[in-house]
Amino acid sequence: MSGLSSMRRRAALAIGAIALFGVATTVQSQVPTSSQRIKISKDTGKVATAGGEVDLKAMVRHDDSIRAEQHMLDSTLAALSRARLMMQTELRIANMKAKARDDSIARARSEALALKLGLTRGYYIGIAGGMSAPQRALRDGYTGGWNVTVPVGYDPTNSPLGVRADLSVDHLNGTRVHNVSEQTMAASGDITVWSLNTDLKLRIHAPGAGNRTHFYLLGGVGAHRVAGGIYGTTSSRAGQNVTFGDAKTKFGWNAGGGVATKWGPAELFAESRFFQVKTDFAFHQAGGVGTYTSFTPVMIGLQWF
Repeated sequence: MSGLSSMRRRAALAIGAIALFGVATTVQSQVPTSSQRIKISKDTGKVATAGGEVDLKAMVRHDDSIRAEQHMLDSTLAALSRARLMMQTELRIANMKAKARDDSIARARSEALALKLGLTRGYYIGIAGGMSAPQRALRDGYTGGWNVTVPVGYDPTNSPLGVRADLSVDHLNGTRVHNVSEQTMAASGDITVWSLNTDLKLRIHAPGAGNRTHFYLLGGVGAHRVAGGIYGTTSSRAGQNVTFGDAKTKFGWNAGGGVATKWGPAELFAESRFFQVKTDFAFHQAGGVGTYTSFTPVMIGLQWF
């Protein structure tokens, strides 16, 4: 019995082993396997696949071509960027030059306009005053005094030659002449010279000076009345005082010059002239002070165009 049982166990083990082998074979047959095999040839640099062979060198060349094209594209974009930058810079420089040129032209026009306005002349009126000094024989009996002048004139814009008329008043102080005993030998009362003058005026522009700074020369004739007391101790008319109404109108001449410059809306000027008037008073000769009334005013004033 024990031998039969032993045989049965062996038979069951064998059957189980056969069954397990069959199952393993079935499972193995159902596992998917790749039918592709990659073969690499070291000599040719090709990769073998189920679909064919791939040339690695061609792939590398293709990649290099892409990189070269990308480099060319980058270089082209960089060149375009530089060209655009240069064009913008040149345009900016051109605009700056154009602005500088326009500013220069505008400045030149403004200076030309200012010069034109500065040189524009025309009619003017002024007021001046200063001192007046006796000249020639008149100094024997008179000392300095004062002067007031009102000029009216016309200066053409395009010509240096103009005309001027003025009304002036010169007052000279009289003196006394004494001998060694302090006795009065002669006496000169104060005189006032009323003058109406007409002159030609020549303007001379000062080199390098402002557009309204110039020198000028004056010369002309005038009508004068010399009023006041002029008397001598030996004259039959000693002590007589000649009033403006009693004085006779006498003609004389004058010559001088001055300088003028712009001062705000006006012109500031300074001038001096020499006047000589033949008064022809009898007591001039008797008193020893001469036949002519000669004097020189020095004045400063303003005139408006």
